[in-house]
Amino acid sequence: MGDGVSRVSLTGTAELTFVDQVLDALERLCRAADGISEEDRTFFSLAVSEIATNIVTHSGCEGDAEVTVIADLTVDDAALSARFQDDAAPVAVALEEAELPDELAESGRGLAIAKMALDQLSHEVNNGHIWTLVRKRR
Repeated sequence: MGDGVSRVSLTGTAELTFVDQVLDALERLCRAADGISEEDRTFFSLAVSEIATNIVTHSGCEGDAEVTVIADLTVDDAALSARFQDDAAPVAVALEEAELPDELAESGRGLAIAKMALDQLSHEVNNGHIWTLVRKRR
């Protein structure tokens, strides 16, 4: 692609250390790009963190089977985007039903927070899961 597009791709195991690696790579990508607002960087990083953590938490590892995750992060003049693909056992996800739980709930906020922070959040099942996250630059 042309100027103004920066990308990074990471492959790892569905573990919390991989979430940290993705967030570190995203931070480097945002620092290297021109003119990303603090709001865009913060909200997109939050959404990436929530989805990546959900992948790790709900990957459904059976026995010693490892789940592999590929994270593709892109920053261009129009948007910040991420695509996560994993090879976990397929599970249906009802994104349209994701909403913030009661304030005393201990979990269940991740998808709702990501939806609020993004312009597009999609999930599909295809030999695992594919998550697409897009935040248009303000």
